[in-house]
Amino acid sequence: MRTLLLALPLLLQPVAAGAQILVPPEVVRLENVKIDDDMKTVYVGNANNHYVLYCSIKAAGCVTPEADKNYLLFNKDTNWKMPGAKDFINLAFMQGWTVTYNQGENIGLIPERPGGSDTLGMYLLDATGGGYERDTIISDGPIIYGTDLSNEDRAKAWKYFFMMVVEASGKQQGADALGVKLARRCQPGEDFCTTAIDANLVGIGGIQEPRKVLVIVATDVHDQNKQIARTVCTWPAKGTQVCRDWDTGKLMTGDMAQ
Repeated sequence: MRTLLLALPLLLQPVAAGAQILVPPEVVRLENVKIDDDMKTVYVGNANNHYVLYCSIKAAGCVTPEADKNYLLFNKDTNWKMPGAKDFINLAFMQGWTVTYNQGENIGLIPERPGGSDTLGMYLLDATGGGYERDTIISDGPIIYGTDLSNEDRAKAWKYFFMMVVEASGKQQGADALGVKLARRCQPGEDFCTTAIDANLVGIGGIQEPRKVLVIVATDVHDQNKQIARTVCTWPAKGTQVCRDWDTGKLMTGDMAQ
């Protein structure tokens, strides 16, 4: 028995050396996609993290993820076994079927439930463009910005979005509070007035729980129907305030504010 106990570490050593540690991938969803010339930029994320990935449209694995579908995000540390599979899958495996970018951090995407037109995706991580600080976006959950829309379509999108906030605000805060919020505020000496209305909406930053959305509309002091600027502020995470120009989707502020 003593001999067996002494030999046990040696007997187990090959097994331990060959054992693979599970490092699960992160589950993300498509948030946005843009194509400029031969470069595709893919925005993915979840309630906790957001990523900006890019790839050459001429390279293998430069696929566009499907909307409203879960994807598994693989980095260099991920080591996972898909349901029903015998072998582990990691970033190197995915690169073997697609491409390896020699400069920067490679990121792989694979559907959580394979099926459809998409396949293995391989991208480079934009380490400076992720999070809530993206310069320009077209949407954020229920918010559809006027980015790149024609004047006609932008007018329709604004009407839809603004009425959604008005209706939500009325239900959540009552008709009396809504009436006060819709009133114009004009400061002496200024050539514009502002109207500010807020409501809690679900889906901001991919978060499936209510988050505050503030809409500020600046109008001409002499003509309330002439809108000068439209700003949307969100609080996608505790202590994080993000404000954007609604017409362009462009970031105005990304401050830490309670």
